[in-house]
Amino acid sequence: MSKQKAQRPTPAPAKAAPRKTVAAPAAPPPDWQALADRYALPALGALVLIALILRILNLDALSLWVDEFVHVFRARNFNAGTGPLLTDDNNGILLTAVMIPFFKLFGDTAFWARVPSVLFGVGTVYLMYRLGERLFNRYVGLLGAFAGTFSLYLIFWSRMGRNYAIFAFFYLLLGLLFLKAFENKEEPESSDFWRRNGISLKHLLWMLPVLAASLLSHQLTFFFPFTVGTYAVIIAAGKIRRGEEDRFRNKYFWLGVASLPLLLMILPGVNDLLRTPLSALLSAQQVDWVLPQGSRLSELWAKQPWEAFRIYHGVLRYDPALLYFAAVAGLVIAFGIRARSAAWLFASVVTPFLLMSFLFRDPTMPRYFIFVFPWFLLSAGVFFYWLFRYLTQKVFAGASHNFQYALLLLPFLFMLGSVRWKEMKRLVLAEQVEGHVVNENIADCIFTNWKQPSDFVKQHMQAGDVLMSTVTNAAAYYLKEDNILWFRQMHYDTKLKRYVQNAPEPGKYSAATFGDLQRTVASSPRGWLLADYYLDNVFVDEQSRMFVYQNLQYYPEASPDGSVKVFGWDRNKPRPQNQNLVIQLGKAADKIVSTPFAIDIPQNVYDAPTIQMDIRYQGVNSNREALVIFNDDNAVYLPPNQGKGIENQKVTLQKQWLRPGPNKVQLMYEEAVKSDPDKGFTVYFIEVRG
Repeated sequence: MSKQKAQRPTPAPAKAAPRKTVAAPAAPPPDWQALADRYALPALGALVLIALILRILNLDALSLWVDEFVHVFRARNFNAGTGPLLTDDNNGILLTAVMIPFFKLFGDTAFWARVPSVLFGVGTVYLMYRLGERLFNRYVGLLGAFAGTFSLYLIFWSRMGRNYAIFAFFYLLLGLLFLKAFENKEEPESSDFWRRNGISLKHLLWMLPVLAASLLSHQLTFFFPFTVGTYAVIIAAGKIRRGEEDRFRNKYFWLGVASLPLLLMILPGVNDLLRTPLSALLSAQQVDWVLPQGSRLSELWAKQPWEAFRIYHGVLRYDPALLYFAAVAGLVIAFGIRARSAAWLFASVVTPFLLMSFLFRDPTMPRYFIFVFPWFLLSAGVFFYWLFRYLTQKVFAGASHNFQYALLLLPFLFMLGSVRWKEMKRLVLAEQVEGHVVNENIADCIFTNWKQPSDFVKQHMQAGDVLMSTVTNAAAYYLKEDNILWFRQMHYDTKLKRYVQNAPEPGKYSAATFGDLQRTVASSPRGWLLADYYLDNVFVDEQSRMFVYQNLQYYPEASPDGSVKVFGWDRNKPRPQNQNLVIQLGKAADKIVSTPFAIDIPQNVYDAPTIQMDIRYQGVNSNREALVIFNDDNAVYLPPNQGKGIENQKVTLQKQWLRPGPNKVQLMYEEAVKSDPDKGFTVYFIEVRG
């Protein structure tokens, strides 16, 4: 065999065995914690800046609201040395104290009266982040801060010189300090009592001044111990059920026990005992808020027991339904994420909500819910965090990191899309609809334009003129006058829980009763009345209202929007007949037809080729709403108003409808009055000319 043959033949390249595919190591899941560490603070800074802009932009466009004057006048008088800081109305004294240096440095303007609320409102956004971070993680904190930044409810009360924004801030801070004080890292083997029980003495001591600040902001801080008690009972019950700790060494057990005496305050003896020290700090009405008498409980239940629940629930339901669902679901889902944090969140929302709805039901206005609402928004953040975690870990676990990062942004985009931008624009630009800049579910106060009417009166008043107003503080503030007579004939009796007539003030000119009003006008050569919507509601009796309409001259040019009406009298210049009148129809119950009045038409007007009616009115919304009737048989409809304010119109009349001399005129409202009490119109001026 040849050498060549002896050689081992070169084998053909073997067909490569299929290589066992080894999957590349899966990319590690995104490090959300590292991402939060990197971007949380810049994102929070951006949110704080946005929150500031939304709260301070166009801040003084609206006239000060009635209750804002409580703080404004106390702060101004204190700076002037003409009044003490503490007065009979002790509600929100801390805000007054904060206003004082602002007024001293910058003046007592509407802008600087509201700046403290702006700052505390922005601070609330920051605290929502800190609480979300403390309870769950930074992502939840950012979601909560985001919701707080764009919440119309929180923005609204952060733009008011009233004590609700400062109250929300200190109440949240109190909650944060409690969590730091009682949820400190436990050191079971420590000889130190506080460390052994997981209590931070430092934060516990810090709670004392913050508790005082919250109480001085609003007495509803009283609900904090109830929240703590609920939280402690939930945690203690869980520990006892699991047998983790002897109940007599359980701090949560003792916290729960300590909260039980609060329930005894409705007992007559305990109630009376607590009333004595509280009465030294709070007014009688405010004491009733925090210490409802046992006898009052049956009264409350007898009178619309669901009314307060409806009001506070209306605050929660104000935002779109899905966001409401997210918040409610978040309260439940939180127990599957971190049970202890969930217990605190649940107690902070549910406990005051139920107590205020069904037990402490005297303060039943949307504004009183402001200390609960941030916790509710945080619960929505918990839901979105759970949803994001579920999507990234279960549904899209194999998706790219970029896709998962996009999912991270979805909750923020949804909440941004849920903002009521139309109402946000109205709020920031101070666009009023029936006196409201936002929905009544979150703002139970009506804004009126006091500045322009006051400027009109200042330009035309003379020394010695009598000044009256339905809101004396507003008139005094904008007129820079102190001697303003109170024009209201009724008041709300907090004990009787109804409106009652004011008692006469013998020997003193005022407008507190109808007799006082008559005597004041009769004895004063000249005077002015500035009247907002109180003129047409229960605070002013019908006699006084008609006296004003029939005997005082109305000046429509003083208030373009008609929110504050200016009336005046001058014995040297009698009121022009038929030239100025104020007739409202459709707004009062079943008031459809006005009382007849006469318009004199001189012969030269009647002989003119055409006759027209000059009329000034507002509130006409349809072609068949407002009717002017001449001499019982002839009528003409008023054209609808183009806007919300007072408008002048010229209407051509048929000559045969009228006659020289006196002509009988009536106004009539033709749409269903009972269907909507806000419907109707007001006529201010009528004149017939050729």
